[in-house]
Amino acid sequence: MAALYRILILCVGFALSYSLRVQSCEFGCRNFDGVWQEKTDLVNSAFLARYTINADSIWYSVNEYDGLNPIRSFGGTYTINRDSISIRIQYIKRVSYTAICRDQFLPASNQWSILDEGSLTTDTLPAPQIFVLPIKMEGKTLVIDDVPFYLITDEQQ
Repeated sequence: MAALYRILILCVGFALSYSLRVQSCEFGCRNFDGVWQEKTDLVNSAFLARYTINADSIWYSVNEYDGLNPIRSFGGTYTINRDSISIRIQYIKRVSYTAICRDQFLPASNQWSILDEGSLTTDTLPAPQIFVLPIKMEGKTLVIDDVPFYLITDEQQ
């Protein structure tokens, strides 16, 4: 009889551990590889802010319409843990030399821009910065820190 109880306890323990593993893996085991653009899945004349995610790295690229930002992207590694993503930023890419100009194509739009006359420089951070952000899937939308991001298909890139 004692052996039967042991088998029963082992079976219940196995079922509970499997159930917990499935629940914890439900979101974290999904494949998020690809380019995720904020606000829309349509690419117009430039990209909006976007995350590029693959199996072992993540990088964030700024909105290409923001012409005054010398920082172009930052990246590193990530882990997903249930309903949060932990991003470990290890480098920043920026334009090394900047000159400011008025938008020569649309002067009526009152836009200023930074000329990309310098080179793109990668700055490795002396110590990685870690940010933990809430993450969830809503249909085909990846929501990171309450901002929706849409997967961009290969045809649009």
